Amino acid sequence: MATFHLSEDATASAVLAERLGRAEIFIDLELGDLLEIAGFCQEVTLREGEFVLSEGQPAIAMYVVERGKLALEKKIQIGRHSTPRNATIGYIGPGRIAGFSTLTTPHVYSTSVVCIEPTRAILIEGEMLRDYLQSHPAAGLKVMNRIAALISGRYRNATNTLTYFLSIVSHELRSPLAAIENYLQTMYGGYAGDLNDKQKRMIQRSILRVTDLSALIGDVVDLARMRPEQIQADFQWLDPGEVGTESIEDARLAAAEKAVKIRVEPPHSFEPIVGARRRLRQVFTNLLNNAIKFAPADSTVIFRAYYTPEAVIFEVQDEGPGIPEDEIPYIFQEFFRASNVGETAGAGLGLSIAKMIVDAHYGQIQVKNITSDFGGTGTCFTVTIPRNLLTPEMRRQTWVKAEEEQ
Repeated sequence: MATFHLSEDATASAVLAERLGRAEIFIDLELGDLLEIAGFCQEVTLREGEFVLSEGQPAIAMYVVERGKLALEKKIQIGRHSTPRNATIGYIGPGRIAGFSTLTTPHVYSTSVVCIEPTRAILIEGEMLRDYLQSHPAAGLKVMNRIAALISGRYRNATNTLTYFLSIVSHELRSPLAAIENYLQTMYGGYAGDLNDKQKRMIQRSILRVTDLSALIGDVVDLARMRPEQIQADFQWLDPGEVGTESIEDARLAAAEKAVKIRVEPPHSFEPIVGARRRLRQVFTNLLNNAIKFAPADSTVIFRAYYTPEAVIFEVQDEGPGIPEDEIPYIFQEFFRASNVGETAGAGLGLSIAKMIVDAHYGQIQVKNITSDFGGTGTCFTVTIPRNLLTPEMRRQTWVKAEEEQ
């Protein structure tokens, strides 16, 4: 029987192919595919502290970690005026891949990768790998299916971890903040002794800052875990006039501090609608607080409501500086703050959360710059809520009826 001997190059390629076959995205490939891919790979040694990949740079290579550990880092910036910082969002250990962006357009790294301990890895030339997978669709399908599953798993884990972390932090922060607010309210009400005017003003401002901080914590948690189905599960019949009154009360202290008057323009009478009461109150409170925040002292904020046959419309109008026209399309994006807000406090979350709530009601929230009723500039936010929404019980009955008719 004939005996065959592999050359040193062939042996090295076979060993490299075997090592590639242990990687999370290549585990389903045939040996022939692995041998071909091994032809454009090389073994590399990475030093601790070395930047392997940089976020935003062209994705030209992918790494298979064999020994050691890499850290995934993402650039985080809260608002356009804050300093960007890198945050570690995960780790890459043996058998795992760094640089998935090599295989997907626009071929730009979505994260940075830093070596956190001496690491041995296999570097794969990105363009050559793409060409091979395109010309061998069976192998390409296997690899892309693996990548889709891995990215989906990473996304779920990241979302669950973030939600859990924020829930814990919010609970730990809200309890002491609530205690501080209660003490301040007791003092402000004079129940702990008489206060002079200066002390009252200081306590009033302290209450507002605590309220703002509590709202910010709530906004961050909402941003992480709010889902349309959760909002819709709370749909019930409600009186929009009562919800509006509660929102005005929420904004009362902030308005008093700036001597801003809230003028209410209700319809002749309010008719019940279906919606998530707490969430709609959150929307109106946010819009009122924003209007007050940017309105000049001694000005007027208008809160009006009226009905059409299909919807109930709410408007919040202020006499503030308005929003730069070229920035209006971005005003409902997370962490976006208009360029003319200056040093006004805020993280740019309230309007994005308001839009999520209104979207869950199958409604619309819009904004435009206006000439105010008093001749100056201003901004008007309009919220449209349909009148044909159903409670969970009404939806259930509709489904049952539909099934019976079938």
